[in-house]
Amino acid sequence: MTDTCSYGRLAYVTETEPAGGLRERKRLAAMQRIQAVALALFEEHGFTAVTVERIADAADVSPSSVYRYFGTKEQIVLWDEYDPVWVERIANDLPGKTLFDAMRHAVDALVSGAFGSDEALIRRRVTLMMEEPSIEASSALSSYRAAEAFGAALSARLGKEHGDLRVQLFSHAIVGAITGGIHHWYESGFTTPLQHIFEQGLASFENGFDLAD
Repeated sequence: MTDTCSYGRLAYVTETEPAGGLRERKRLAAMQRIQAVALALFEEHGFTAVTVERIADAADVSPSSVYRYFGTKEQIVLWDEYDPVWVERIANDLPGKTLFDAMRHAVDALVSGAFGSDEALIRRRVTLMMEEPSIEASSALSSYRAAEAFGAALSARLGKEHGDLRVQLFSHAIVGAITGGIHHWYESGFTTPLQHIFEQGLASFENGFDLAD
């Protein structure tokens, strides 16, 4: 059985089996290969011109496998195996750490995990996200779902009712800040380290936003 989930601007697909199992490793390897092939095709021919069937043929898989792993063509770009790390880390750290300490720990895990894998790959994916309207729209929906999932995890760990207003406001604001940070990273030509952008964002939440400064 396969569950499709989305966190932040990046989507991922999980299967109900123990992490690190042989089937799981094969699934991840297949998804990485399909994504690599698809990105190359998108960059060479344009996102709209490349079909799922063409991606499947180039990756030596069936079109049904592409749909099973990713759901849509947009999600091929958005998927990242490290993406669920930050939500899981926050849920695991609370209530042992303060909320912002847990956030920092989670962001560190996300950035170090993803960037330790391949920063160039992330830049390519972010560029496609920002420049292709259909991917941007899919990413916005992923962000909304991420905020809802984040809010549900926070509510459970803090002993709050699901839908608690303060939790919902916080979770949507944090996900929005991550989205805004990635926009800034892209618009700066990827010159500002993403870790620094996220740290500034968290500091603003803690200390308040002084836009006149």
